Amino acid sequence: MINIADVKYDLSVLLPAGEQISLTTLASGLSWEEQPNELAVRLSFSIRNQKWNGKWLHQQLQLGARTILKADWGQGWKEIHQGIIFDWDYTQDGNGVLKIKSYDMLIYLLRSKDDRWYKNGTQASVIIRDIAKAWNIPLGQMDLPGVALAAQPFRSQTLASMLTSVIDQVRSRGKGHYIIRASNGKMHVVKAGQNKPIYQFDADVVSSASDQQDIENLVTRVKIVSKQAGEVEHEGPGQGTKKTRLKIDDTVNGQTKYGILQEIIYSQQYDTVAAVREAAQEVLKERGKPRRRRSVTAPDLPFLRRGDKVYIAAGTLLGYYIIDGIQHDADNRSMTMEVVDHE
Repeated sequence: MINIADVKYDLSVLLPAGEQISLTTLASGLSWEEQPNELAVRLSFSIRNQKWNGKWLHQQLQLGARTILKADWGQGWKEIHQGIIFDWDYTQDGNGVLKIKSYDMLIYLLRSKDDRWYKNGTQASVIIRDIAKAWNIPLGQMDLPGVALAAQPFRSQTLASMLTSVIDQVRSRGKGHYIIRASNGKMHVVKAGQNKPIYQFDADVVSSASDQQDIENLVTRVKIVSKQAGEVEHEGPGQGTKKTRLKIDDTVNGQTKYGILQEIIYSQQYDTVAAVREAAQEVLKERGKPRRRRSVTAPDLPFLRRGDKVYIAAGTLLGYYIIDGIQHDADNRSMTMEVVDHE
């Protein structure tokens, strides 16, 4: 049993020369968050400018310096976030205020673009390992099953979007929901909902719970098409261009009671007809129901991450859920979780 009153936080900055500055008693507005569609965790805090070892803090906390956040919830100090300062904002008001944002190592994948190509049949895990190695990011836990993908031509895309595409394709083939995240200096690919223990949040500990529904992103029909070369269209002597025609191979219907809201899948992106059908069914599984946005605010458990499973019994929420996004607020010892259904 965790006593929230006993949860403690420790924030420090590691300077390039190796010196470490403790900011635990100086920082305010300390928070960190994982957004649903972003790989890197962002840490934010503010400090009043003052001198440390004879130099102003704003002179020492420079871009590229390392931040280290630890927490203790009764089991000893554990590292929660290791980041790199990417955003430095100084405002003069009296002594001056310095606002800092740092991101974990996966920020380099979000901010970097590349051209990469992987041949048909390459395993999803091989692609992820190759990208991590190219960016000198150590790889830790790898939960992905053996899944061979179709050819992957990535053109001027961020490395993060490449990794997300690979994970999405694994999921679209019904092989499970996986999360890419960083901890303890390594990148991990973990299966969602495998954390132990699973924490329960009842109405008596939840300060707020919201539940919103809409069909803005709904898909009720998936059309499977293939490209076929058509006739040559002549534009002049010796010149001509081939027109590409689209052939409808199949149509998969979902909840058309909401009207026709159509998505298209190209069969060339998959190895077999069965894989294409599986992908179409996965689209309907993912987007074939009214969308629900559900969030819960509760006392902070600093170790909870995106991809962790929780049990919630508050408001209209009852059952097991996967954390899709989370924001921790150290000042108020609270956290807000965005959750989705557990598969």
